[in-house]
Amino acid sequence: MISGIFGDIGELFFEVDLIAANGEILAVDVLLDTGFTTGWLAINTQDIEGLGWSIIERSKTMKTAKGEVSFALYEGKIILDGIEYTIPVHAGSEIPEPLLGLQWLRTMRLVVDATGDVLTLG
Repeated sequence: MISGIFGDIGELFFEVDLIAANGEILAVDVLLDTGFTTGWLAINTQDIEGLGWSIIERSKTMKTAKGEVSFALYEGKIILDGIEYTIPVHAGSEIPEPLLGLQWLRTMRLVVDATGDVLTLG
């Protein structure tokens, strides 16, 4: 189980490790995006280029809050709660910070208690 933190306006942040193609591990804070219902992780195109991950699909159109947007899909590796996962990662130029998708909630339990300052995923 990993602990998260609440952002200034109630956002839910967790720290995950991204594993670059060269094996380097980068710790990043990701925002749990309740609107990102069909994916696992989304990051900015510039960030993904530095990781050296392999592309799966060059253009996948998805509905977002900003309308239909085209993303590239990459095969990424992350460590979450001490376990390494290989997942499809959405990459786009309009993603300001890494986003954790709700697909994680199909395999992990999310506990949110803002009054008790408790935020866990595991």
